[in-house]
Amino acid sequence: MSGEARRGADFEDAGIARKLALTVRFLLELALLAGVAVLAWRVTPAGWNWVAAVIAVVIVATIWGMFLSPKARYDIGGFARLMLEVVLFGGVAAGLITVGLVVAAAVGFVIWVIDRLALRWLR
Repeated sequence: MSGEARRGADFEDAGIARKLALTVRFLLELALLAGVAVLAWRVTPAGWNWVAAVIAVVIVATIWGMFLSPKARYDIGGFARLMLEVVLFGGVAAGLITVGLVVAAAVGFVIWVIDRLALRWLR
């Protein structure tokens, strides 16, 4: 079992600060999916909005499940995980900025950075 999977399995044994950080992480994952759906909706021509939003969410959720979830099928190592998260969260933030959702993008990205640091510190 990978270190991340082990940490996910030990949620009940975590201190309150780590539990809070893990809860924020889960909410960030949901926000990432919502953000990619909004982005796909905004950049797709009318009539295809729903299709694009659903496909974008499925793609990001699949990537997350395969490489980043606590029970990920593939263990790609810590640095690669971090880089993949940067690409996903940073890419969605950059996309949201380009469609005019600057505050949402900035808040989401900053909360992700703070939570990532908190989880690292609270190991």
